[in-house]
Amino acid sequence: MSENQENKQKKSIKEIISEIGVSFSNTKEVMQNCGPAFVCYAVALFLLMGFFTLIIFIVFNKGYERVVVPDVVGTNIIKAELVLQESELYPRLQMRYSDTPGLAGQVISQSPKKGTVVKASSRVTLVVSRGIIFDHVRNYVGTNLDALKTTLDALYAGAEIPSLTIATPIFKVDGAPAGTILEQEPEEGTPITQPIELKFIVSSGPQKATVTVPDLKGKTVNEVLAAMTTSKLTFDFTQHIATDSETPGTVVKQTTKSNKTEVAEYSHVQIEFAMPAVTAQDDSETAAKPVDIKKKTEDEAAEDASKRDTTGYVHGIFTTAIPEYPYAVPVKLDVIPQEGNRYGLASFSHVGGALSVPYAVPHGSVIVLSVLDREVERTAIQ
Repeated sequence: MSENQENKQKKSIKEIISEIGVSFSNTKEVMQNCGPAFVCYAVALFLLMGFFTLIIFIVFNKGYERVVVPDVVGTNIIKAELVLQESELYPRLQMRYSDTPGLAGQVISQSPKKGTVVKASSRVTLVVSRGIIFDHVRNYVGTNLDALKTTLDALYAGAEIPSLTIATPIFKVDGAPAGTILEQEPEEGTPITQPIELKFIVSSGPQKATVTVPDLKGKTVNEVLAAMTTSKLTFDFTQHIATDSETPGTVVKQTTKSNKTEVAEYSHVQIEFAMPAVTAQDDSETAAKPVDIKKKTEDEAAEDASKRDTTGYVHGIFTTAIPEYPYAVPVKLDVIPQEGNRYGLASFSHVGGALSVPYAVPHGSVIVLSVLDREVERTAIQ
């Protein structure tokens, strides 16, 4: 390569670099001169993109029409799906047991509810019955009647038509413990296709044994209540205002049929109390000195119940009537004072019918009666 050619090549490179520098300078000058126009261009481009985005959204969203959700509750699941598809809706299934026979495969609830306006292609949740938990009658012979009642009550709680109910049982004397189911109808294995009433023959227990009648003369209300807890007897209480020769709040008379000291279990024993007279002064003293059971738990209050000083308390006989039972059932009386915690007054067994219980409670208390662990009555003591 000659020297002249090398000089021309070097010159060309310098010219190219010089031209590039001029180009950058020109571009910088153009940008400075056209700055406001460039900003306007960018804003216009952004608005144009937003406009096209809105158009696309409207076009694609135009197909979601509004539809009314039909009522498919009570229909078969296959028919319910067809009805929803006709309304351009899609089902979402949930299966669960139901309480009423004959509902297997049927829709028992839906969400959204009928008449709701939703977009087409929305999903509707359908709760479909898998049938009842028990599809046939089980063997209940040998089980306790009260325990079975409690189980069925819990199983069908809230059901409009329970699948199984218990008819009034027939009782007979038997060696099995009282309350034991001896026979049942319908028999085990009977299909439950509609509500069934169970009929039982139940043991009333063996022939009644004899018990010794305790001597309660001179006993206080709390002492009598304590004796009732362990005695398999039925006490019938009466009262009169104590005379000068009688101790208020104590038993002054006790009688049994034929005045026997050995009687059959839950035979009736008549007990008469001499109760203190209630005066205006007694009421004011009771109101001024409320029962001292504050800051005590319910268990502590119950433990202290038999030791409680009943001076100034309201004395009387709580009387009512409960259903008759072929065997003794648990009965409980609680006291809810105006101040302090609820505590137990008496707990004993009773065969039903007329019921009377002596009490000595603070003025204004409420006595709560429970039979078979179920509250059946409340009485305010004034």
